[in-house]
Amino acid sequence: MSAKVKNVRAYVDELERSKEGRTEQVKEGLEIYIELWEKAIERGAIDETDAVDKALEKIDELGGLYSAAGETGPSAA
Repeated sequence: MSAKVKNVRAYVDELERSKEGRTEQVKEGLEIYIELWEKAIERGAIDETDAVDKALEKIDELGGLYSAAGETGPSAA
């Protein structure tokens, strides 16, 4: 994460830009990660204006990013 990133929206936008030039597998992983952050914002678990470190604290308190996004998490295969 860049030191310039101050809030969740800037972080998610930076993640989106980082997909350029990546392999399809990496792009897919980034898309899933970005989607989880977006869902956590939509659910009100975090706010896009939260500082990233504060958002991470909230996410941790909720049991992780999947929980904050209202997802059950990846299945153990």
